Amino acid sequence: MRMHTLQVKIRTSGKANAVRRGGYVPAVVYGPSIESTPVTIEQKALHILFSEITRSSRINLSISGDGGTREVDVFVKDVDRDPISDEPLHVDFYHPDAGHPLKLQVPMRIVGECKGVKAGGILNVLFNTIPVHGLPQDIPHLITIDVSDLIMGESIHVRDIDFGGVEPLLPPERTLVTVIAPRGLSIEETEEGIAEGEEAAELGGEAPVGGEEEAETEGD
Repeated sequence: MRMHTLQVKIRTSGKANAVRRGGYVPAVVYGPSIESTPVTIEQKALHILFSEITRSSRINLSISGDGGTREVDVFVKDVDRDPISDEPLHVDFYHPDAGHPLKLQVPMRIVGECKGVKAGGILNVLFNTIPVHGLPQDIPHLITIDVSDLIMGESIHVRDIDFGGVEPLLPPERTLVTVIAPRGLSIEETEEGIAEGEEAAELGGEAPVGGEEEAETEGD
């Protein structure tokens, strides 16, 4: 798993607004085994980091100051943003104890062209993140779910996913992703309409009312 590195400097003085005007973002690093440390981050470097990580990505924080440099593994705990510009105003970094498990929300990413969607269904994603429990070094950056083989009426549950070295904090039977028929139509009606539309196309005619074209309208 790739470890992202971020250079920060210990902040010994200066008000937060003055730090921001200088092109830096104030932050704090804390955890059960380290003393809370105020730091500053170059705004540009923070933007680059945020474009590459998720909230469950481990970050190697290189802290310079007090006559030396030290490195700690951290997660982004919280980000305060400007309500208008969405620029980060302050960041909290959390340093966990390496041998102690923690709970984190891991983002879910859907990949693949779903067969059920191609057949006129609607892909219903029920979760954006999945809570997991495990050692810091085992927390995944993303949980990727391939929906390529999912057909109309089928679902992917927690029990179907390989979580590696971490434990999902959802019941095994909990549905994560499912393909549903367009509103007002049953799965059988949608499949029959598509089959009729394909047959009409092969014969050079138009799709009958209630076929694929109408099913798409019902799903809008």
